[in-house]
Amino acid sequence: MVGGSNPPAGSIYIMVGINKKLKGDTAELIVAAKFIADGFRVLFPYGENSRYDLVAEKNGKFFRVQVKYVTPKNGALEVNCRSSNNWSVIHYSKEDFDIIGVFDPIHGKIYFIPSKMVNNSTIRLRLEKSRNNQKKYVHYAEDYSKIPTF
Repeated sequence: MVGGSNPPAGSIYIMVGINKKLKGDTAELIVAAKFIADGFRVLFPYGENSRYDLVAEKNGKFFRVQVKYVTPKNGALEVNCRSSNNWSVIHYSKEDFDIIGVFDPIHGKIYFIPSKMVNNSTIRLRLEKSRNNQKKYVHYAEDYSKIPTF
């Protein structure tokens, strides 16, 4: 049960023992539900060969969305800017999609990262202040809780 786009506190969506594909499919549906709740139409590409997982449309504008299921570690969400399977690793570029939709299953929250932040490794969204109070180059997850407008 999704329970809305941002479920009540204490809702946990950890899928222990479930394969990576099912976790990804679940995250896609939860992110799609958030777009729909915000007045978007959602389209899903056929097949598994797209660099994006869904398309959100509103007022004639289309946004390609790559979705990630990311479990927090050490007070942060580490969003990999790549896709992998048993045979290869594909690094994303800024042109592959417009938004990364990040689903945090521990807190039941969704974050939206614009593609301009994509690099060749990892985007780190902090859920807590850093221990050394560093602020420069720190991305706080709450700053990405709204769907970006372009």
